[in-house]
Amino acid sequence: MSAQDATSSAAARRRWFITVLLALVILAVAAGYALSHNRVTGTGSLPGPATSADASAPADEPSVESSDLADPQSSESPEPSSGAHTPKVISTHKTSTSTAPTTSEPTGPSISYFRVASKPSCPSGTDQVKYEGDPVVLEWKVSHAESTTISVDGPGIYDTYGTKDSVSLNFPCGDAEPGSYATHTYLLTATGPDGTKTKKLTVRAKANEIATT
Repeated sequence: MSAQDATSSAAARRRWFITVLLALVILAVAAGYALSHNRVTGTGSLPGPATSADASAPADEPSVESSDLADPQSSESPEPSSGAHTPKVISTHKTSTSTAPTTSEPTGPSISYFRVASKPSCPSGTDQVKYEGDPVVLEWKVSHAESTTISVDGPGIYDTYGTKDSVSLNFPCGDAEPGSYATHTYLLTATGPDGTKTKKLTVRAKANEIATT
């Protein structure tokens, strides 16, 4: 074989190889197009490669037994686990009862006060110029009574007065030594339909020395 014939044979083989390669490429492209078209139209019978849409599809969710589901209609709370200790909070409410003091109505007269409104004094001065002493003024107030009486230095009644009253009484100093005290006792008696009530008051005044000229 000549060199020219060998060169021509090699060129022919290259052309044949290129032609077969191009045919395979065209067939591969055509097959891919057909498969893609069948997948889109739904007529293809061969499973295609997984796409991003198929990959994003959620997996089958696990089945759950109905006994594991909480009943929405049940209002009872689930029982705590026997292994855990849940302390119970017990609310305590103290109820304090206060008993108001009971006051009973007084029976019989009641003396609110019996006191000296103006203090007495004994006579003073000299045998030539003498000043009389001041009387004692007593005042009082009683309730649940109809009348009152005053007694001076004994049980005898000096006079009868009202339930709220006052009286001015002479305060004799008598034979009291100068520098000593003259003393008189006054008894208030309140009388009502439910009885009587008394209170005693003792008043004293200092005796003055009367100078002689």
